[in-house]
Amino acid sequence: MLSSQGSIKKVTTFVYLLIFITLIFLCFQLMTSSKFPINEVGITGEYGNINKNQVDLIKNQYIKKNFFAVNLQDTRDAFKKLPWIRDVSIRRDWDKFGLLVEVESHKPIARWSNRGLVNSYGEIFHAAYEDNLPLFLGPDGFVGEMTVKYNQINKILKKELMQIGTISLSNRLSWEIYTNNQMRIFLGKEEGDNIAKKLNIFIENYQLILSELKSRVEYVDIRYKDGFVVKKLDEKLYKTNKEKKTAL
Repeated sequence: MLSSQGSIKKVTTFVYLLIFITLIFLCFQLMTSSKFPINEVGITGEYGNINKNQVDLIKNQYIKKNFFAVNLQDTRDAFKKLPWIRDVSIRRDWDKFGLLVEVESHKPIARWSNRGLVNSYGEIFHAAYEDNLPLFLGPDGFVGEMTVKYNQINKILKKELMQIGTISLSNRLSWEIYTNNQMRIFLGKEEGDNIAKKLNIFIENYQLILSELKSRVEYVDIRYKDGFVVKKLDEKLYKTNKEKKTAL
């Protein structure tokens, strides 16, 4: 009886071992067989800045293995190296034996100290871009805070159809902006929401100020506790300086 049980145990062990070896062999065949090539790479999402040559380069360098063996993480990392790609997800398309690549592109909102671009998440990235953009000037590591402040201030300026041309944050964390109509505004340091409150007061009185000055505004200083200072633009000097710049 014991001998019979021992024989059954040996046979069972052998069968399991045979199944295991067979599975390994089948997996090896699936991973190396040329019968399962990747038929296509489909790209969805925001891919306007990705061209066919870039996709072909990634396919040739990173998608050399078949449908089952391709490394999705390596392929994802390769796509993320493209300048305009912020994030990407990749999965196998079992219907077409291909790959589905879903792309999220950077959306530029500003330039960072002429050394890069800033996206809508407050992240710096590097890519070629020819259109005009607002300029961020500030200490490294503060791009996120500057993006939040940029959006907050633009909402206030929008009431008078203005927007930020340049926003600066000094090493002492004092804020300053130039609007797109060349008006300079000294904002000072942030204490609670004091900057937004003071800027709102100025914008609410902007048309009255223009009518009183009968001129455009050169700069505004809202760093005062109980008000702000406005200097009107010297139109003759402004015109002379503009002509000199044009001549250069």
